Amino acid sequence: MGFHDFILWLNETSVSVYLRESELAFPVTEAVHLIGIGISVGLIMWVDLRLMGLTMRRERVTDVVSRAVPLALAGFLIMFISGGLLFLGKPDTYWGTSTFKVKCVLMVVAGLNVLLFHKRVYPNVVRWDEGHTPLAAKVVGLSSIVLWFLIIVLGRWTAYYADPLYTGGIRTYLFFK
Repeated sequence: MGFHDFILWLNETSVSVYLRESELAFPVTEAVHLIGIGISVGLIMWVDLRLMGLTMRRERVTDVVSRAVPLALAGFLIMFISGGLLFLGKPDTYWGTSTFKVKCVLMVVAGLNVLLFHKRVYPNVVRWDEGHTPLAAKVVGLSSIVLWFLIIVLGRWTAYYADPLYTGGIRTYLFFK
Protein backbone atom coordinates (compact mmCIF):
# COMPACT_ATOMS: atom_id res chain seq x y z
CA MET A 1 0.00 0.00 0.00
CA GLY A 2 1.52 3.29 -1.14
CA PHE A 3 0.93 6.71 0.36
CA HIS A 4 -1.68 7.57 -2.27
CA ASP A 5 -3.56 4.35 -1.43
CA PHE A 6 -3.42 5.30 2.25
CA ILE A 7 -4.92 8.74 1.46
CA LEU A 8 -7.72 7.09 -0.55
CA TRP A 9 -8.39 4.62 2.28
CA LEU A 10 -8.40 7.43 4.82
CA ASN A 11 -10.88 9.34 2.67
CA GLU A 12 -13.35 6.45 2.91
CA THR A 13 -13.20 5.94 6.68
CA SER A 14 -16.41 6.60 8.60
CA VAL A 15 -14.88 9.57 10.44
CA SER A 16 -13.77 11.18 7.17
CA VAL A 17 -17.19 10.68 5.59
CA TYR A 18 -18.92 12.05 8.69
CA LEU A 19 -16.73 15.15 8.80
CA ARG A 20 -17.30 15.76 5.11
CA GLU A 21 -21.05 15.12 5.03
CA SER A 22 -22.17 16.61 8.33
CA GLU A 23 -23.57 20.12 8.11
CA LEU A 24 -21.99 21.06 11.44
CA ALA A 25 -18.90 18.91 12.05
CA PHE A 26 -16.60 20.46 9.45
CA PRO A 27 -17.56 24.13 10.03
CA VAL A 28 -17.35 23.76 13.82
CA THR A 29 -13.97 22.04 13.49
CA GLU A 30 -12.78 24.85 11.23
CA ALA A 31 -13.96 27.46 13.75
CA VAL A 32 -12.13 25.67 16.57
CA HIS A 33 -9.05 25.50 14.33
CA LEU A 34 -9.13 29.25 13.75
CA ILE A 35 -9.51 29.89 17.48
CA GLY A 36 -6.49 27.65 18.13
CA ILE A 37 -4.49 29.57 15.51
CA GLY A 38 -5.48 32.87 17.09
CA ILE A 39 -4.41 31.76 20.55
CA SER A 40 -1.19 30.02 19.56
CA VAL A 41 0.12 32.25 16.81
CA GLY A 42 -1.17 35.40 18.49
CA LEU A 43 0.72 34.71 21.69
CA ILE A 44 3.86 33.50 19.96
CA MET A 45 3.82 36.65 17.83
CA TRP A 46 4.21 38.72 21.04
CA VAL A 47 7.21 36.61 22.01
CA ASP A 48 8.65 37.03 18.51
CA LEU A 49 8.12 40.79 18.56
CA ARG A 50 9.82 40.95 21.97
CA LEU A 51 12.74 38.91 20.66
CA MET A 52 13.08 41.35 17.78
CA GLY A 53 13.04 44.26 20.21
CA LEU A 54 9.94 45.80 18.63
CA THR A 55 7.65 45.67 21.66
CA MET A 56 7.71 45.24 25.44
CA ARG A 57 11.36 46.31 25.63
CA ARG A 58 11.09 46.89 29.37
CA GLU A 59 9.85 43.33 29.93
CA ARG A 60 12.38 40.57 30.44
CA VAL A 61 12.30 37.94 27.71
CA THR A 62 11.98 35.22 30.36
CA ASP A 63 8.84 36.90 31.73
CA VAL A 64 7.25 37.19 28.29
CA VAL A 65 8.12 33.58 27.42
CA SER A 66 6.94 32.18 30.76
CA ARG A 67 3.58 33.96 30.46
CA ALA A 68 2.92 33.33 26.77
CA VAL A 69 4.30 29.89 25.98
CA PRO A 70 2.03 27.73 28.20
CA LEU A 71 -1.11 29.27 26.69
CA ALA A 72 0.42 29.20 23.21
CA LEU A 73 1.06 25.48 23.64
CA ALA A 74 -2.58 24.93 24.60
CA GLY A 75 -3.62 26.90 21.50
CA PHE A 76 -1.20 24.87 19.39
CA LEU A 77 -2.68 21.62 20.68
CA ILE A 78 -6.18 22.84 19.79
CA MET A 79 -4.92 23.98 16.38
CA PHE A 80 -3.06 20.71 15.72
CA ILE A 81 -5.91 18.39 16.68
CA SER A 82 -8.56 20.39 14.82
CA GLY A 83 -6.23 20.72 11.81
CA GLY A 84 -5.81 16.96 11.79
CA LEU A 85 -9.59 16.57 11.81
CA LEU A 86 -9.93 19.07 8.97
CA PHE A 87 -7.42 17.05 6.96
CA LEU A 88 -9.24 13.85 7.86
CA GLY A 89 -12.45 15.36 6.48
CA LYS A 90 -10.97 15.82 3.00
CA PRO A 91 -7.63 13.99 2.81
CA ASP A 92 -7.70 13.28 -0.92
CA THR A 93 -8.69 16.84 -1.75
CA TYR A 94 -6.14 18.49 0.54
CA TRP A 95 -3.27 16.17 -0.31
CA GLY A 96 -3.95 16.88 -3.96
CA THR A 97 -3.10 20.58 -3.58
CA SER A 98 0.47 21.79 -3.72
CA THR A 99 -0.36 24.59 -1.25
CA PHE A 100 -1.19 22.01 1.42
CA LYS A 101 2.09 20.17 0.83
CA VAL A 102 4.11 23.41 1.04
CA LYS A 103 2.20 24.31 4.23
CA CYS A 104 3.18 20.96 5.75
CA VAL A 105 6.85 21.52 4.90
CA LEU A 106 6.74 25.02 6.40
CA MET A 107 5.14 23.65 9.58
CA VAL A 108 8.14 21.33 9.96
CA VAL A 109 10.49 24.29 9.38
CA ALA A 110 8.54 26.30 12.00
CA GLY A 111 8.95 23.40 14.42
CA LEU A 112 12.68 23.35 13.76
CA ASN A 113 12.76 27.11 14.39
CA VAL A 114 11.11 26.55 17.80
CA LEU A 115 13.61 23.77 18.53
CA LEU A 116 16.49 26.08 17.58
CA PHE A 117 15.14 28.76 19.91
CA HIS A 118 14.73 26.42 22.89
CA LYS A 119 17.98 24.47 22.38
CA ARG A 120 20.42 27.16 21.20
CA VAL A 121 19.10 30.66 21.85
CA TYR A 122 16.97 30.57 24.99
CA PRO A 123 19.48 28.65 27.20
CA ASN A 124 21.71 31.76 27.02
CA VAL A 125 18.91 34.18 27.92
CA VAL A 126 20.45 34.98 31.33
CA ARG A 127 23.22 36.90 29.53
CA TRP A 128 20.87 39.12 27.52
CA ASP A 129 17.46 38.94 29.24
CA GLU A 130 17.36 42.61 30.23
CA GLY A 131 19.85 43.99 27.74
CA HIS A 132 20.52 43.88 24.04
CA THR A 133 18.84 40.96 22.27
CA PRO A 134 21.35 38.96 20.21
CA LEU A 135 21.02 38.60 16.46
CA ALA A 136 20.19 34.88 16.76
CA ALA A 137 17.10 35.68 18.87
CA LYS A 138 16.00 38.36 16.42
CA VAL A 139 16.42 35.97 13.48
CA VAL A 140 14.41 33.27 15.27
CA GLY A 141 11.65 35.79 16.02
CA LEU A 142 11.50 37.13 12.48
CA SER A 143 11.61 33.61 11.03
CA SER A 144 8.71 32.59 13.24
CA ILE A 145 6.57 35.53 12.14
CA VAL A 146 7.31 34.94 8.46
CA LEU A 147 6.76 31.18 8.70
CA TRP A 148 3.43 31.45 10.54
CA PHE A 149 2.22 34.15 8.16
CA LEU A 150 3.00 31.87 5.21
CA ILE A 151 1.46 28.82 6.91
CA ILE A 152 -1.78 30.70 7.59
CA VAL A 153 -1.94 32.12 4.05
CA LEU A 154 -1.28 28.68 2.56
CA GLY A 155 -3.94 27.19 4.82
CA ARG A 156 -6.53 29.64 3.49
CA TRP A 157 -5.27 29.09 -0.04
CA THR A 158 -5.67 25.34 0.42
CA ALA A 159 -9.29 25.87 1.39
CA TYR A 160 -9.83 27.98 -1.74
CA TYR A 161 -8.44 25.21 -3.93
CA ALA A 162 -10.29 22.44 -2.10
CA ASP A 163 -13.73 23.90 -1.38
CA PRO A 164 -16.45 23.92 -4.06
CA LEU A 165 -17.60 27.30 -2.78
CA TYR A 166 -14.38 28.74 -4.20
CA THR A 167 -13.41 26.31 -6.96
CA GLY A 168 -16.83 26.21 -8.61
CA GLY A 169 -17.76 29.78 -7.93
CA ILE A 170 -20.49 31.02 -5.63
CA ARG A 171 -23.24 30.56 -8.24
CA THR A 172 -22.32 26.94 -8.82
CA TYR A 173 -22.29 26.28 -5.10
CA LEU A 174 -25.60 27.96 -4.38
CA PHE A 175 -27.61 26.79 -7.37
CA PHE A 176 -26.18 23.42 -8.34
CA LYS A 177 -25.33 21.83 -5.02
